[in-house]
Amino acid sequence: MNELDLSTLLQDFAINAVAIVILAFFIYYLRHRRRDATVGYIATNVSLFVVSAALSSSTTLNVGVGFGLFAVLSIVRLRSDEATQSEIGYTMVSLVIGLMTGLPGLGTDIKIVFSALLVVTMFVVDHPALIKPQQYQRLRIELDRIITDETELQTYVEAHIAGSVKRLTVLEIDFVRETMRLDVRANH
Repeated sequence: MNELDLSTLLQDFAINAVAIVILAFFIYYLRHRRRDATVGYIATNVSLFVVSAALSSSTTLNVGVGFGLFAVLSIVRLRSDEATQSEIGYTMVSLVIGLMTGLPGLGTDIKIVFSALLVVTMFVVDHPALIKPQQYQRLRIELDRIITDETELQTYVEAHIAGSVKRLTVLEIDFVRETMRLDVRANH
């Protein structure tokens, strides 16, 4: 059993805290203004930091532990149907920062470089000057009829949302209830 060194733990947590605060507050929140997601990123990050630090002190770490952690974390993707790909990206970066800074084996300088690399990457790839913010909105629609012709379906949806459909995906057709569920990306 490895004992946690308090000074190393605090140093690692400081690296983690600086990285997640910059990522969640100064990049994500200032651009997207979603308090709930910001709190979620920080809570997930700190939780994973604590778990990875605790695991490193109580057991011999091997590749299996890493795969096990990422298998559990893959549930985030499965449960993130309402999240945008951008939000999933922020979630994954906050998870990786927490995991990487909480595990032993990497030197402080490497943890700082990796944390900075992840934060700078998100700053750049989510910068509005690089990629313009989405001009559309995601809608989940349930119709009380079944329309199988794609053109007719798009025209019907556009008439009811008073906007133009950019992408339309049929999620489910229920022939018994005569309903359909749609995932629509549209301009309003």
